[in-house]
Order: sequence, then structure tokens, then C-alpha cells
Amino acid sequence: MQIEDVTADPDYRVALIAEAGGFRTVLAAPLLREGDLVGVFVMTRAEPQPFSPKEIALVETFADQAVIAIENARLFEAVQARTRELAASVGELEALGEVSKAVNSTLDLDTVLKTIVAKAVQLSATDAGTIYVFSSTRQQFRPRANFGMSDELIAAVSQQTIGLADMGIGDAPGRCMPVQFPDLGKETSSFLVRKTILDAGYRGILIVPLLRPNKIVGALVVRRHKPGAFDEQVVHLLETFAAQSVVAIQNAKLFREIEEKGEELEAASRHKSQFLANMSHELRTPLNSVLGFTELLVDGIYGELPDKAKATVARVQANGRHLLGLINDVLDLSKIEAGQLTLAIEDYSVAQIVRSTLTAVEPLARAKGLELSATVAENLPIGRGDERRLTQILLNLAGNAVKFTETGAVDILADAVDGNFEITVRDTGPGIASKDQALIFEEFQQVDNSSTRQKGGTGLGLAISKRIAEMYGGTLDVESVIGSGSTFRLKVPIRMNEDVRAA
Repeated sequence: MQIEDVTADPDYRVALIAEAGGFRTVLAAPLLREGDLVGVFVMTRAEPQPFSPKEIALVETFADQAVIAIENARLFEAVQARTRELAASVGELEALGEVSKAVNSTLDLDTVLKTIVAKAVQLSATDAGTIYVFSSTRQQFRPRANFGMSDELIAAVSQQTIGLADMGIGDAPGRCMPVQFPDLGKETSSFLVRKTILDAGYRGILIVPLLRPNKIVGALVVRRHKPGAFDEQVVHLLETFAAQSVVAIQNAKLFREIEEKGEELEAASRHKSQFLANMSHELRTPLNSVLGFTELLVDGIYGELPDKAKATVARVQANGRHLLGLINDVLDLSKIEAGQLTLAIEDYSVAQIVRSTLTAVEPLARAKGLELSATVAENLPIGRGDERRLTQILLNLAGNAVKFTETGAVDILADAVDGNFEITVRDTGPGIASKDQALIFEEFQQVDNSSTRQKGGTGLGLAISKRIAEMYGGTLDVESVIGSGSTFRLKVPIRMNEDVRAA
């Protein structure tokens, strides 16, 4: 649009501007971006002289260039703003990631809460912060983690009693909401620590409650020296940190409860083991006396017994020995659990242990028609350790093999391999399912209840044997397939470490 002489145009409404600017002719070219007016490019002349078509075209070109420049500036500012937003988001995500890592990597509540309050202060662009925990019994808040505060201020805040009403966040979980004081200097509410915080130079404060369902856990508080309201985005961010604090507090509480229960169970287990050890010892004394008297009766020291009486006494003697064996197993297990089982250190012969085991189990194997054999490697070195306990393990393995094998054979093999004695007991029994192979080494466990009823026993023998082997610095394991028998393999050092004597 062109006005050749503004003084002669009755519709020109800004004559004062023309007079002040000293111009008569005006050319105005619109700045258009996709049809929208973003500005005007104005050219003036002091003398009333119209612009030529060529000049008008040139001005229109400049107007187009101006639009491009304005749009570039607008886009640049938009990109800058978006970059700032993304940087803030990345910072928030990184901080939340660090907080999540702290929550999930440690049960040290102080470490987690200090991390949370530090990140909350950093991302809210404030100067200091505190996480309070709430005692439901005392109905009071106490500071648990601080950031950006002097020792004097922390001490001053810690000495003050802060109740629900003093925090100002509400008096019940369902009504608790974040609350902010944009300027403590102008605040008239009875916020208890207001004067302490104000004297320390803080003006703005934001308090976010830590909430669980139907319970107040604490509060997250950030403070800054400059007064002013907190942005809604900052409030939402701190609510996220508050939720993380609740998780950390709850995790620590659960861990303490589990730890306390564990200590209680450990103490109960020790008492049980001690009780069993004492009771087993007390039971063995009269039982040994009973067995001694039956032995005297069988030997005829009190006169020859009738055949019927002999059979009865023999039955009493057999059952007494069985009961003594069970009591000894319980005593051994209780000693192991109580840490009272001690291994003797002495020289021994593996060949002699194998021979003793064969002698003990041969009668039962012969009665069942089983082939019992032993293969001991030549020139085995003399071992050093607890001969009686190794014999106990091998007797248990060979006895079980004979007990659970109905047809076929039981073989015992002994050799020395890589500084260890390796003693294997192999049978042609029913085999053990893979799911049961770990179970049989647990206390009071056998493959199934039917086996327990048919074959007898408490299920303690293998558990005790494995524990003794591990005390010895060795291993006891099994390889088995259903229908193809079982192979138990005991490995123990040829020379036991004499520093390891007790369970």
C-alpha cells in the first residue's frame, strides 16, 4: 500500500507521526508467513514522490527476506527453549535413575535418603533440603537426611518438636497435600520452625508429604534464599522423589523386621540344637546301661535263660542298638548345628576303613543275596584326619546301598586323585529321581515316605555325612538314574587342614 502524500489523504490517521518524522510519501509492504501477518516493512520519503513499480518490487523482496529472518529467529528461540526443556528432562531422568539405583542397591536408609534429598535440591533449583520421618507413636517429625545446611542449623531444627499441624501438610493421609510458603517473611501461620529457617536466610519453602496408603511416613522439604512461588512442575517432580523416599523407608523397615526375625530364628535354632544335644546325651546314658544289662543276660552271667527269654532279650538288644544309633544321629546333627562337633586329627588307612565297612554290612548283604565287593587302589598314601567320622560316612553310604537294593550288587571303590581320597559306593538299586537328589541330603528327608516306612531310618544319615564331608574340606554327591542304580562319591583331602576342626 502506497500513500503519495499523507498531508493530502483525509484517511491518514497518524499525521502527527508523519510531521514528527518529516515524511510525505509512505510505502508499506506486509510481512506474510503462510498468509499470516507477522509485521510491516515501511519506507518513507520527505518529498511527495511516489515509489516506482521497480522500487515497490524491491521493497517486497526485502519484506520476504525480513519474514525469513523473523521466522529463523523464532525457530531458533523455539529450538533453544526445547533444548532447555530436554536438558532439564534428561537431568530429571538421570537424577531419578541415580535415586532408583540407590534405592535398589543398598538397604542403608541414610545413604538412600541423602541421595534423594540432594537430587531434589539440585533439580528444584533450591538451596537446601531435609527429609523428615514421622513417628506414628509420638506423632512427631524428626529430620533424617539433610543437604545444603550448616551443622548449626541442623542441630537447631533437630531440637524442635514438629507435629502434623506444624508441617501444614494436613492432618490425615487422605487430606495431605504439598504446601508451599513463597515468602516466610510475610507468612503469618504458626509454622513452628519458621523463625529458625527465616533467621538462616531462607525465604521460600516447599513441603511434600511422604505417604503410604492410610499412613503418613514423613515429609520432603526444600528451601531457597529467594522468595517466590514454586512452579507446578517442581511440585510434581518432588512428589516423585517423595514416593522414592517412601519406598526406601519401607524397604529399610522390612529389612529390619526380616533381620530381627532371622536373629530370633537363629537363636531358636541354637536353643533347639543345644536341647537336642543335651537330651541325646541324657538318653544315651540309661540306654547304654540297658544294653549292658541285656548283654550280661545274653552271656548267661545270671544263669542260663530259657530259649523264649533269650529271643526276647535278643530282640530288646537289637531294638536298643537301633535306638542308640538314632540317638547318636540326632546328637551328631545337633552338635553340627550348635557348632560343637570336632574332628579328630590322626593318621589312618583308607583300606582299613573299607575293610571295616565291608565287615559291618556283609551280613545284611548276604541275607538279601546281594554281591558285595570292594576295590582299593594299591599303594594308597596314609591319610591324616578323623578315621571314625570317615568310617561313619562310608558305613552310612554302604548301609543305604544294601538297604535299598533288592537284587544285584553293591561295589565300593577307593582311590587317590589329585591330592584327595575318592571313595565311591555304587549299587544296582531303584535309583533316585533328579528332583530328589538334592532333597536326600537334607535333614529328616528320604526319597519318599513309602521308602521310609519300608526301610526305616530317620533320614539323618546322608545329611550328617554331607556336613562332615564339608567340614573335612571335601564333598559328597550322587549320580543316579531311575531304574539304573545310584553312585555316591565321597572326596576328602588326603591330609585334612588341621586349622579346620569344628563345625
